[in-house]
This record gives sequence, C-alpha cells and structure tokens, in this order.
Amino acid sequence: MALVTHHWHAYEPWIGPHQFFGREHDPERRPGPTPGDLGTAAFIRASTPPLENGHYLLRRDQTTRERTWTDVQGALDWLTSTYAQQPPDATLSYVDPAARLEHSRTGLEGGSDAIWHYTVSLSANRVVVYAVISCPHRHHTRTPCPLPPN
Repeated sequence: MALVTHHWHAYEPWIGPHQFFGREHDPERRPGPTPGDLGTAAFIRASTPPLENGHYLLRRDQTTRERTWTDVQGALDWLTSTYAQQPPDATLSYVDPAARLEHSRTGLEGGSDAIWHYTVSLSANRVVVYAVISCPHRHHTRTPCPLPPN
C-alpha cells in the first residue's frame, strides 16, 4: 500500500471583472462532461477560477514545483507574497491579513483549500483570485495529483 502524502499546490492569480462570477459564465468555470471533450480541454487551458476548488488540480500545466509544498509554511509564505504583489483596494475594509493567514493555516492543515478573493480596484471593477489547493483533494478523490512532491 502506497503512503499518501498530503501536500498543497498553488495557482497563480486571476484578475478580472466581478461580473465574471455571474451564472452566465458558469460553463467556462467547469470541465466538460468527459475528459476528452472540447469543454474540458478549454477549461484546462483557462486560468479563470473554477466553480469547484478541486478542479484546479486538472490544470496540470499550471502546476509547478515552485508552487508545490509538503510543509504548510511554504504555502502560507506564497499567499503572503502574492497578497503583497496584489494588494486590495485601500478604500475597502478587509479582514486583517494576519487573521486571514491564520484562518488559511488552520484550513490547510485540516485538509481544506485556501482561496483568496478580493477587490483590487474598485474603480476598475477588478477582483483577484488565487488558490492553494490541498492534495489529495477530499472532495475530488478521483482526481490524480498533477505533480507529486519529491
């Protein structure tokens, strides 16, 4: 029996309009009905946030060694540095970054994902979304790991 190693994969920020999260865009945010179908191929190539977090793991080409960790601190450091590069709109009130980070630590250590989603420009109607996904994923148990850790 193989030892299952819990680890995390991070996916780069997507920045786009808040309206992208409307129902009319749902088909773009999920794979098609079969692995070889055109909808699945388009979904895998996309960088848009999926409807289900575990579907990030289907995007093998977007999974890198630099963003794969067996130690949760590496994932938290990445979240912190990404946040610093994509800070939220200063005119809006947000959860304290330290509190958000501690919440993410607790979730990641418990097998949940950390999805950071917030407005980066209110005037330009822009949101940012980036993710650290737990692997193996507890809700997508049939999705294989896109890049097993060394």
